Amino acid sequence: MALKAVVSKRVLDDILGPLFKEGSWKVLVLDGLSTRIISACCKMHEVMSKGITIVEALDKKRQPFAALEAIYIMVPSDESIGHLIGDFHKQSLYRAAHVFFIAKCSATLFSKLGASSAAKKIVTLQEANMAFLPYESNVFTLDNPQAFDRFYSPTSQGKSELVEKIAEQLSTVCAMLGEFPAIRYRDELARTQEIADAVQTKLNDYKSQKKELGQGVKQNSELIILDRGFDIVSPILHELTFQAMVYDLLPVKNDVYRYYSSTAGGERKEKEVILDENDTLWAELRHKHIAEVSKQVNELFQEFTTKKKLKGADKDASIKDMGRMIKKMPQYQKELSQYGLHVTLASDCMQKYRGGVNPLCIVEQDMALGTNPQGERISDPLKEVMPVLFDRQIQAADKVRILMLYILLKGGVSRADFIKLMEHAEIHGDDRKVILNLMHFGATVITEAKKSVKHTLKRKTRTEERYEVSRWVPMVQDIIEYAAAGGLDQSYCPYLGGKSRMSSVGGAAASWSSGSSASASSGGGTGSGSSSVRQRWNWVPSSQPQKSDSKEASVQKAKKDVPTIIIFIVGGMTYSEIRAIYEVSSAFTTHEFIIGSTHIITPTEFINQLKVLNPLTDL
Repeated sequence: MALKAVVSKRVLDDILGPLFKEGSWKVLVLDGLSTRIISACCKMHEVMSKGITIVEALDKKRQPFAALEAIYIMVPSDESIGHLIGDFHKQSLYRAAHVFFIAKCSATLFSKLGASSAAKKIVTLQEANMAFLPYESNVFTLDNPQAFDRFYSPTSQGKSELVEKIAEQLSTVCAMLGEFPAIRYRDELARTQEIADAVQTKLNDYKSQKKELGQGVKQNSELIILDRGFDIVSPILHELTFQAMVYDLLPVKNDVYRYYSSTAGGERKEKEVILDENDTLWAELRHKHIAEVSKQVNELFQEFTTKKKLKGADKDASIKDMGRMIKKMPQYQKELSQYGLHVTLASDCMQKYRGGVNPLCIVEQDMALGTNPQGERISDPLKEVMPVLFDRQIQAADKVRILMLYILLKGGVSRADFIKLMEHAEIHGDDRKVILNLMHFGATVITEAKKSVKHTLKRKTRTEERYEVSRWVPMVQDIIEYAAAGGLDQSYCPYLGGKSRMSSVGGAAASWSSGSSASASSGGGTGSGSSSVRQRWNWVPSSQPQKSDSKEASVQKAKKDVPTIIIFIVGGMTYSEIRAIYEVSSAFTTHEFIIGSTHIITPTEFINQLKVLNPLTDL
């Protein structure tokens, strides 16, 4: 599923295309979300080719172009419609307006617009139904990190408005994809069901206008809505796959990475790159373990230089070496710079790993699973974490992550023990609050304030080889695989309305061949009873062959007419969960798999967001 391609088609072919006339130019006016959506899926030259002469920000003061028509793509909010009305109040900025709302416009706002002077200038008024950010081929966000505090803090205001906004945006994802899915939700927070109810109401409205939604095999599609409490281990762990490490450990902001590279003359020059799927090498490497990335970058570089018959390419070529080659062969500057970027990224990640992350990873994995690399249960978890807590070279934030995992494994500690742990680790103030705030997600932190959990998900037993520092499997992968095989526990994720619309799951179950057993050990997303695996003892790449591009292509071809499983997480999704979606999607042809959330979180961002919540208990 290429979400970006779907949205790009909507923008270029359905919105801009019909208004394009040769020799006629228009102004494109965008609000904040629409700007981010179009920037994510369209190139500027593609937009300009549709007769757009300038792109403007809706909320900024703009120069009048009274001879030109304007195309507005915007959220139907009170603020945005106020700006639209203002553009045609007294003196019109444009000759006419073509207005496209990216979500459903309320009757109140529609009436407000209709009663304004702008109404006479509007020649097109449509709902485009694309109020989400297509982040990657199988990934979307609602671009709303503020939802974390508003959804989980007991004292925050506007929860009903937030539920409505999430439902509106989520329903546009389904409508855009032609889906009318059965809706499931994690039955732990009442507000999760509220979102499910609101999405269903909005989808019913779409269905009444477009009867073909969810027809054929699409009647077996599912939307599964989860609160962040379903798995609070994954956002805490150091994930050692390439994309997750880059975003967790390196200074990446808004997908932009800045770094210095050496030119052929030895000069250091700052460069800026966007990490996205337009970089084919990034798309190929992003979900691989860091132990494999450096080797594979060099192998791919050698293949490229051999194919192009380039001389002077050493098997361990440095950034400086690549700089010299660029100077000698400028026609290959793009490709050589791309390899240089990924050598730098991998090298920086490994430097961070060796500089302090390494000793933390084994402890984190042991606490997350409750077992050591040999699969033996940890008999004395405190003994294992104490060296980390006493080490003053380890940052407080990393100690907090270890302490959270330890407390989750133990199922909570007494108030007295909690205070002792904090004192030993020298954890104070907001850092203590971070740990206590796991209670907002249903976790037991203090045993005297134990909270009962309605239902837990049985973890799948996995036999595939894994690095001993990367044994944990995000719970979302279990959920996806159970759902696709028709075996997701309905007590854990009930259907809205109490029953499935699936006509048959036999085909899906029969095609499931990952080697993952449906048998499971007990436990949920709180560390204990996690999936067991057969470990890899060092960083030696697997002898199993990698999936070829041709197989990837055949998998996608086989998925042209299959049901879709959409996972939506309220409160942030991790890069490990994004990776899980792609791993399942590339392995199985029974379904399309898409994951979305209010936003994407790294461990640092998760901890920072926990700090803003008010604790449910004081210590």
